[in-house]
Amino acid sequence: MLALVLLSLAAAATHCLPYPNGSNPHGFSTAPLTAADYEFLATLPRLKAGSQLPGFKYIYVEAGGHTTHTLDHARVQLEIAGSPRTSAAALSAAADYVIRMTRYMPAAIFQNVALKSTVGIFTAQEKLIVFPEYYSLANGNCGTSCTGSCAHTCTFDGRKYEDIAGVGGQRAVILDDNILCTAQDPYHHNLNILAHEYTHTIHQYGLDSATKQRVTSAYNSAKAAHKWNLQSYAMADEREYLAVGASVFFAVNRNGRENSGGMNICGVDYCLNELQARSHLNAVDSLLYGALAHIYTNDHGSLTSGLSFCPAGSVVG
Repeated sequence: MLALVLLSLAAAATHCLPYPNGSNPHGFSTAPLTAADYEFLATLPRLKAGSQLPGFKYIYVEAGGHTTHTLDHARVQLEIAGSPRTSAAALSAAADYVIRMTRYMPAAIFQNVALKSTVGIFTAQEKLIVFPEYYSLANGNCGTSCTGSCAHTCTFDGRKYEDIAGVGGQRAVILDDNILCTAQDPYHHNLNILAHEYTHTIHQYGLDSATKQRVTSAYNSAKAAHKWNLQSYAMADEREYLAVGASVFFAVNRNGRENSGGMNICGVDYCLNELQARSHLNAVDSLLYGALAHIYTNDHGSLTSGLSFCPAGSVVG
C-alpha cells in the first residue's frame, strides 16, 4: 500500500499538470487525486439518491437516454444535480454527457450506478463543498495548513480538497467551467473531466465483482507487459487505468502523454475520434478495450457515443 501511495504521489507531483506551472484562472487544481485520497473520500457521509436539496436544480436520466425534471421513486433514475449557482445550460450539458456515456451500457450496470450514485455540478464561487457529501472538506480558517485539525482539508500531496476541479465519489462532482468549456476551464478543453471522474464512480458503484475482476486482470496484464508507460498516471493503479482508458475510449482526452501513458496517441498525435481511439486501445491492450466495450456498449464497441470536449453552442464548439 505504501508503495502505491508513493507512486501515486510522484505521478501527481510530476506528471499531471495539463498546462505550464499548473496555472489556471480560478486557482483550481487539476492534478489527479491519489489512491489514498479516494480511499479517504469513500469514508465521507453519503446522501441517499433522491434526497433533493433546497435551491438545487435536477435532471434525472433513465435507461436509454430519456430525461425528466421529475423525481419518480418507482423508476430507475440517475440523478444529476446542479448547485444553486449552476446554470440550466451547465446542468443540461452534464446530462447530455451522462446520457452519451450510459445509454448503451448493460442494464444491470446502469441500474447499479443509478441507484447507488449521483452526479453534481458546481461553480467556481461555490466549490465542491456546496454538496453535503463534501461539506466537511471546507478549508474554513485553515489557510494553507494541512496539519492537526486541518489535515482532513488536504489531499495526500498537500492540496486543498475544496480547490479540486472534479472528484469521482459516490457523488461525482465537476466544475461547470469544464462542462461548458468556458475560457475559465482549468483543463483548457483538453479533457472532459466528467468522463474520467464518472468512470471512477461507475467502477466503484456500478460494476459487479466479475467485471471488477476483469478490470483488475487487464491492469495487471498491462503492467506486466509494459503496454503503457508505467510511470504515467494511467498506470498508477487500476482505478486510474480504467478512468483514463474511458476518456480515451470516448476520445475526450488530449491531456498529455505523461498522463495517458500513450493510450490517447494514435501514431504520432492524439487520436482524432472514437473509432480511431478504440482501434488503438484494442490493438495495444485488448483486455482494457474489452472491459470498456462491455461497460459502456454492452460489448458492441462500434457503437459510438458522440461525447465531446465541449457541448454544442459552447464558446469553443
